[in-house]
Amino acid sequence: MKRILLLVTAIIMAAATGVSAKGGLTIGERLGEQDTIVVKMANGAKMVLYLQNIEQLKAFENYSLDSLMRVLNKYVDQVDTMDAVNKDLKSQQTTVTFGKDDNNPETVTITVQETGQDGKVSKEKHEIRINKNIKIDVEIEEKDGNTRVDVNVPSKAERDSVRTKEKKDRYKPTKFNFDLDLGLNNFVNQDNQQVPDLKPLGSRYVSLNWHLNSQIGGRKSPFYLVSGLEFAFNNYMFDRNYIIEEDINDVTFFRRETEISYDKAKLTHSSVNVPLMPMLKFKRQNGKEGFKIGAGPFAGYRLGAHSKFKFEDAGRTQKEKVRSSYNLSDFQYGLTGVIGYGNLDLFVKYNMNDLFKENRGPDANVISFGLRLFN
Repeated sequence: MKRILLLVTAIIMAAATGVSAKGGLTIGERLGEQDTIVVKMANGAKMVLYLQNIEQLKAFENYSLDSLMRVLNKYVDQVDTMDAVNKDLKSQQTTVTFGKDDNNPETVTITVQETGQDGKVSKEKHEIRINKNIKIDVEIEEKDGNTRVDVNVPSKAERDSVRTKEKKDRYKPTKFNFDLDLGLNNFVNQDNQQVPDLKPLGSRYVSLNWHLNSQIGGRKSPFYLVSGLEFAFNNYMFDRNYIIEEDINDVTFFRRETEISYDKAKLTHSSVNVPLMPMLKFKRQNGKEGFKIGAGPFAGYRLGAHSKFKFEDAGRTQKEKVRSSYNLSDFQYGLTGVIGYGNLDLFVKYNMNDLFKENRGPDANVISFGLRLFN
């Protein structure tokens, strides 16, 4: 027997203890009855499997025996070269220890042929990989004619951690993310005689965004292109007791009510938008998100609209909700931009088209601004 027996035993026992299927038993637990399967090869070689249950047999479907044999053949070549140089061999007893727990190790004793008779301490370290996710570290120490081998087999938690890290490290130039815009609306470029002021806190903007972030130029490039879908909800709450109506010619206008005091009078509409925004993202020295800035166009389509009024009548609260398009523009387009640092992002969105259709309502454009969350 040669040193290869030591390494073969270490590898096979490590695979049996560290890569067993769910429900399989370790060496220390295999004290009951066992089933033995002998596989005879065409060249006369035999492979013996010691099984405690059927789950262990099924687990062999997950093992890459081709990879294991390539590792073993490499060590065979090394041992043959070693034997050609050193002919002075002596039988010694070797202890192979599996795991790191010195208080309760699982051990197996074998007899091998070892080299070296000068009593000096020497160490060898071997790194063995089975498949891509399992790494086995073998350390061989020789002292005073004895050899000790420690095999560090990763636990299931450690193997799962390796898989998770490899998955995270896998480079994908395009990534999907969800973010949320929370902000306020305001009218700009309006005719003050036709369009009322808005109540700031009641004129809210909310957008649910499914964005695709495509990195252009490789892993280290700061240049990104942001696209995707945005579902936006605009609220315009009118100040100074204004309400919105339509006349007999189907023209939308705002009127200031003098007989009823409205607690709430607002117009709401929803839309789906598609942005196309170039963006620069820079990393900090610790690898976390740093400064970012981006701006680009967007286009969208209106989905629905309604008005809502709330007022007191004879001591009772009255609510009215009117579903109508109010001659709002079906298509919309404009510019959107983002600036931020770390986890704090600010957005602004400007509708370049009029809120209402031409000659069917007042002249007004909309600007929205606020915080972008989860980006």
